[in-house]
Amino acid sequence: KKASAEAGEQFEQACPDMVPMTPTGRLQAMTMRLQATVDAVKIVKPPLEAFYASLNDEQKARFNDLGPQFARQQNRKPGSEAEQAEANCSSDKAGLSGLATNRIEENLQPTEAQGEALDRLDDAMQKAVGILRDACPNVIPLTPVGRLEVMQKRLEAMIEAANAVRPALDTFY
Repeated sequence: KKASAEAGEQFEQACPDMVPMTPTGRLQAMTMRLQATVDAVKIVKPPLEAFYASLNDEQKARFNDLGPQFARQQNRKPGSEAEQAEANCSSDKAGLSGLATNRIEENLQPTEAQGEALDRLDDAMQKAVGILRDACPNVIPLTPVGRLEVMQKRLEAMIEAANAVRPALDTFY
């Protein structure tokens, strides 16, 4: 309980009072919130591990059942190939970054030099999509400790992806 309260306070302090108006400012604010979330996970994780380790097998089974229904559904093998692709969050996301850069290009009609910077931004966004895809679990762990570990890895990948995009976004903006 103490670790959860401490993590909540730290997370609340990291959230800005206002949302920045620029894309670069919003990316920075998002990265700061993600880092605060990682820090909160790191505060909660050791006490959760200790608590979980103190449980007997029956208590662990009941604690695991408190997890999200989604995790139990995800761990069942989907029937059709389409269901399997939908359940696999690391499946191909080709063109995802292109949607954003196409929208920017349509709305801003960049000059040739700006277009080159936009191409570099698209490349950085494709790299970020790859980082997120690689960090995406195919199966959600059934234990609370396992789910927290997966959450931490995913958050760290989001920070890495944001940092991969930041220089190109700064240059383009």
